[in-house]
Amino acid sequence: MMDDKTKQHYLADSPPTVVRLEIKSHFDSLKDGKLRKYAHYLSRAAFEGTRITLRQVSPESEPIYDLIISLYNACNGDWASLAQKTKVSDEHLRFFLEYAAQFLGNCGNYKGFGDSKFIPRLPVAAFEALASITSDTKAAFEKANSTGGGIYETSNQSLMHLGYAEGGHMTTYYPDSPSITKDEITAIGDLMEQKGLPLENTRLKKLPSGDFELWIASGVSSPPSRDRDLGDIESLDLDGKLQGKKVHLIFGDHREEMAKIAHSAKQASLNSANENQKRMLNAYAFSFGSGSIEAFKEAQRIWVKDQKPILETNLGFVETYRDPHGVNLERTRAFGKLVDSAKSMIPKLPWSKDFEKDKFLSPDFTSLEVLSFQSSGIPAGINLPNYDDIRQNLGFKNVSLGNVLSAKAPNEPVPFIPEKDLEVYRRCRDPAFEVQVGIHELLGHGTGKLLQETAPGEYNFDVSKPPVSPVTNKPVTTWYKPGQTWSSVFGAIASSYEECRAECVAMVLSCDFEILKIFGFGDGQVDLNNEAGDVLFVAYLQMARAGLVALEFWDPKTQKWGQAHMQARYSILRTFLDAGDDFVKLVYNKEDLSDLEIHLDRSKILTHGRPAVERYLQKLHIYKSTADIDAGKKLYDDITSVDEWWGTKVRDIVLKNKIPRKIFVQGNTILNGDETGLKPTFFDNAFCEENSRRLDTLLWQSSFTGSPTTAQPPHLTYPQVEEDDDDDSYTAPPPHSPCSEASSSIFVSSRPPPFSSLVFNTVTDHSLAKVTVTESASDSLSTPAPQPVLEGTQFHDSSSPIVAETKAFFQKGESSGAKSAEDGEPPPPYTEGSSPIESFTYVMAAAGGPSSIITQVQQAGGPPINTLGDIGGDEHITLELRGTRFTLSRDELLTLPEFVLLSLFPNGLLPDGHMGSFHEGDIYPVDYDPTSLQYMLDFFRSVAQSIPSSSPSASTSPELEMSETVLGSPRDILQDRAGIIVLREDLDFYAIPPRPDIDHAEMMEVKRAVGRALLKQDGIFSGLKKSDEPGSTEQHLIEMLTAGGFERDDRWGHRAPEPNKAVICSLALAKLRTDIRGDLSNNNAVGMAQKLLLFWRKPARRCWWEGVELENVEGVEGKVKVWVRRVWTLEMSVIGLR
Repeated sequence: MMDDKTKQHYLADSPPTVVRLEIKSHFDSLKDGKLRKYAHYLSRAAFEGTRITLRQVSPESEPIYDLIISLYNACNGDWASLAQKTKVSDEHLRFFLEYAAQFLGNCGNYKGFGDSKFIPRLPVAAFEALASITSDTKAAFEKANSTGGGIYETSNQSLMHLGYAEGGHMTTYYPDSPSITKDEITAIGDLMEQKGLPLENTRLKKLPSGDFELWIASGVSSPPSRDRDLGDIESLDLDGKLQGKKVHLIFGDHREEMAKIAHSAKQASLNSANENQKRMLNAYAFSFGSGSIEAFKEAQRIWVKDQKPILETNLGFVETYRDPHGVNLERTRAFGKLVDSAKSMIPKLPWSKDFEKDKFLSPDFTSLEVLSFQSSGIPAGINLPNYDDIRQNLGFKNVSLGNVLSAKAPNEPVPFIPEKDLEVYRRCRDPAFEVQVGIHELLGHGTGKLLQETAPGEYNFDVSKPPVSPVTNKPVTTWYKPGQTWSSVFGAIASSYEECRAECVAMVLSCDFEILKIFGFGDGQVDLNNEAGDVLFVAYLQMARAGLVALEFWDPKTQKWGQAHMQARYSILRTFLDAGDDFVKLVYNKEDLSDLEIHLDRSKILTHGRPAVERYLQKLHIYKSTADIDAGKKLYDDITSVDEWWGTKVRDIVLKNKIPRKIFVQGNTILNGDETGLKPTFFDNAFCEENSRRLDTLLWQSSFTGSPTTAQPPHLTYPQVEEDDDDDSYTAPPPHSPCSEASSSIFVSSRPPPFSSLVFNTVTDHSLAKVTVTESASDSLSTPAPQPVLEGTQFHDSSSPIVAETKAFFQKGESSGAKSAEDGEPPPPYTEGSSPIESFTYVMAAAGGPSSIITQVQQAGGPPINTLGDIGGDEHITLELRGTRFTLSRDELLTLPEFVLLSLFPNGLLPDGHMGSFHEGDIYPVDYDPTSLQYMLDFFRSVAQSIPSSSPSASTSPELEMSETVLGSPRDILQDRAGIIVLREDLDFYAIPPRPDIDHAEMMEVKRAVGRALLKQDGIFSGLKKSDEPGSTEQHLIEMLTAGGFERDDRWGHRAPEPNKAVICSLALAKLRTDIRGDLSNNNAVGMAQKLLLFWRKPARRCWWEGVELENVEGVEGKVKVWVRRVWTLEMSVIGLR
């Protein structure tokens, strides 16, 4: 283990600097309800990415997050009570809260600014004692502390820093790939560059065979080839030293989160202010669903054109950020003037027009107030997009994040600034930083031309007469070749190098008093002693101080810089010091440098400081423009090198005077019906109570009374992103209500957690955040837009005794403070593929509350089979199901359950490929289990024969007749009809390799054996009996089904595996009991069976995750650990309606 002195550098800050992002006044100024909803859904989209960010930090980050949430849930936020019960001291509790605050602020256990691990100050034993409060928290602690590098320090100090695995550092971008080398990563990156596949949304895994998997983040695991950036390519051959090996493209990384983000983006589009925003969000949704970076770039192109919106947003893997917020009009006007002055300012930079863009594309520059920002840290400003082809051809946007700039902790110390300069420094640091950020983003990142061979033999400059380099005074000899980009050529130093170039531009042009006048300082005349001079002086002094404290982010052991901006600022400090004539000097009298100060001569800024920076900037810029990596790397490596004096004596005093990085506490939007509000977050040193609640539930769990519209997302066929034909391929809503979904506190992805093979012991059910219920309706192309659900089709009379009493039953226990694992709603199994019916949408049951048993699915129009308009009631259709033919009449089809119709008629009209007219006698192939359909038909036909002969008139509308019956006496509905309870289970299973060295072929056999073992577990309720306690969710469901017609020991009527999938589909049918028609006045449950009638043509779903250990699996010694996800679909069919 590391020594105590070294360990001190990795301890969590005590106390952390906690500041609040002030946003309320800006949010309150948004009077338009659509704008507020737009902000809400985009805020939601941002925070849906929380678990993705955690997984990008370290293997243990997500388990630590789950541990913090689990502890919060265990004590319901009463931390003092938790400490008392577990006999943990107040100091150790404070250390835990400080660690949790820093963890949540960085969204992981490595600093977002510096990439070094931080560890708790409380001893392991004290942390373990806190976590002993419940079995769930105890298991969560064991998992967090045994995954990856664990919670505390590692024996290998290299693992305390992020970096390449080859160097012994921590990384999750190459999961389960300890042997992967930097050369292999580079080779695959070069191949993808040649093929035109950007890597921003990918991770790379090396397989034991030597092949590789490129994991692509997408909301579906098998997007159609037309939607993929490389079409139908599934794998690519490698060459060179990796010849004979392949890279396999694997979609669906972060699948559940990406699907949710896509859906929230689509919800936001319904409230967009203009067509540009709508098209942009549609492109985002398509990109996040399909994994297409080309679609993401299209969203960026549209975003650049959306000039000066009231609410601004950007989503994605490239500098992940999102910010819908109120605009600071005063700052925006200043930045607008800076934009207008850009054409006159750019020629003042130290290079000729040959190295500048042919045409300056005036960007949109806005000062924004951050509402929501999901990442490992929040910058003060941002310049996007990062794609040079878009920047050079369409332009870019710059934003200054005002409430980040102004967020300060009270009485914040300022080390290394002389006493004589402190007053002006404190007074002007915010405006000076604002000027710096504005120039940095607009004229720093916004300037410069890359000399390119854009295609073989085609150049964006005169190659016969190349421009002359001002550095060498000779024609340039290097430029970017076809397919090369700035980042691919400059590689690891590209990010820091470009930040340094932009910072130097800011230092050069902040000396221009016309620019200072634009920001409201001075009259444009050169005067170092007025307010403008004060701002300029503090801008340089602030940069010098930033360069000094940057040494915190240099690791003497690895000789590695941990933060791009800080490496850049250190190089600028060195430039100041090299300017000569004591322009800047470090002054100290004590041997240990404890009195170290930065002295900067204000009178020499224009004569010494600016020229020195211009010389440095000129080289940075020319080397970048000409792709001269050799000269550029030598320049940058030399000036950012840290010798022994800087790396020991100076760095030690910097660390002793270290000020904790700010932890920003963000507010939360709350959707309450049609009203969107903002809930500020309290902040103090125990603020992680609120912050943990924010990250786990997003604080969208208040009561919902309205009926917000649910998106019917367009299917975007890139690049025609303006198309708007309704298709839910990538944005079908998750199973939770779009307005109320909470981030689960346990892993809910479609695959086991990353690195689960390293940490899987026994799977326990951690408590889930309770899901609040809302209703929604969607527009349809085939039916008129329905009225809001509460007023319309779901229940026609809210005063109906069935509705009222059923609601009361389902909402029983709603206000309970305790949250059990049964209350959570993991993601749906049906996130892939489009909705078969255009009017079909997901909503929660009107009978439901936060403790609803299941999630209901409603269609806004009639049953889907009614869209088979040109098939007469007495006509027949022949279907071929996997080689078995069935000939069915339209009337018989009408009786089948909804999910069966959706499977048989996936486009809502006719089987795939038969969208035209119906021809009797045609045979239509359908991919559906014929044995399952035969079981249903036999059961339905048997029940139909038992119905009394007097049936309703054929002229009566079945929908109207049914609704009238529900409105009247519920017992009348079954007088001359029969009800059938249809219960389906889709069981997905994920087998954990029984040993680490198992090969692919053997693992496939293990999976098949696991499937056979699970197939034998055929009791309907065997997988549901988690709790025998009365009042639990499972018990409610079992009671309802057994009262309706099932028996507790019933077995599935049909149970079979799906071909070539780790899925088992089961079906059970039961005739609704008719012995319940008597007097029900004394039945507190309103008549369990009657509640089943609420699911007529309204399928409902329920999802469970569990970990199991299977014994006696063929070919495996010992137990096999398996993740199992069960999804139940419940529906009522009524026989006798014509």
